[in-house]
Amino acid sequence: MIILEKSYNKDFLKILGLLLSLMLIQGCKAYKSPTNLEQAAKTEEKGVVKVTMVNGDEYIYENIEFSGDTYYGVKMVNAEKEKTVLLKEDVLKVERKSKSSFGALGIAIGLGSAMMAILMF
Repeated sequence: MIILEKSYNKDFLKILGLLLSLMLIQGCKAYKSPTNLEQAAKTEEKGVVKVTMVNGDEYIYENIEFSGDTYYGVKMVNAEKEKTVLLKEDVLKVERKSKSSFGALGIAIGLGSAMMAILMF
């Protein structure tokens, strides 16, 4: 019975280590410094935009567009563009996702975690 318990603990630790390694491999999202709606609509940069409202709600859009006197948050839903009206007074900040959010350090941590997981088995 003691042998089974030790074996069980080793397997449990291996599984736990594998799960932790997989969590480390996932890339985190890093956003550039906050801007406002005008700058976000004028820029030609591609990438995800996070809009934080005054009430604390956060919305993710693919782009910010300006048409007439209105700003729109644009995202694709079922292969169709969906536009959401963004009122200037309700928006606290606008952040664009950094393209280099998963840099050399992230790759090194991911590879190290994968190697550790392989060596556990």
